[in-house]
Amino acid sequence: MTTAAPSSDTLRLLSVLLDYPDNGLLKGLDRIAAAAEQIAEPEFKSAVQGFLDYLRAHAPLRLQETYTAAFDLRPATTLNLTYHAYGDNEKRAAALARLQHLYDQAGWERTGGELPDYLPLLLEFLAIHPRPETALPVWQCLHATQTLVAGLEKSAPAYAMLLRPLARLAAATTGLDDGSSQTPVQPHAHEED
Repeated sequence: MTTAAPSSDTLRLLSVLLDYPDNGLLKGLDRIAAAAEQIAEPEFKSAVQGFLDYLRAHAPLRLQETYTAAFDLRPATTLNLTYHAYGDNEKRAAALARLQHLYDQAGWERTGGELPDYLPLLLEFLAIHPRPETALPVWQCLHATQTLVAGLEKSAPAYAMLLRPLARLAAATTGLDDGSSQTPVQPHAHEED
């Protein structure tokens, strides 16, 4: 299946859904569902609607426990994407610096304390700079969503389902290379769980 590139609104919606499922997010599900109805890309629309069904079917505490276990306690499924490619080393630091430089060049300021490779942050940036040639380090970083989805399949399948279209799209952008990409380490070479 070919995955259509998501619109800016779809990218923003994915970013919101990858947030911690606190009361603010859960109280806004009707508004989010209305926005999801407007998604033009069929694979993304299906994934978002399925994820909304998951959010509605579970108690807030269960959702929060799943999120924390998946993204905060397991390095293999962190939302900090450069970790999947490099582990925690100098190559990762260089990739983070490239992302921050891109943000600085675009005049885009990160809010909050997340690292530049935090997936919701990357999606927010792509919402305003969606073309691969203007955001190459972001698209390169998104290749790690394939590893992330694989890691989420058993521990948090609803999140794997939500991210699968993005992972497919990232895989389709493998021809993009500015020569600065590094060979990623094996996904389990630095796993600590």
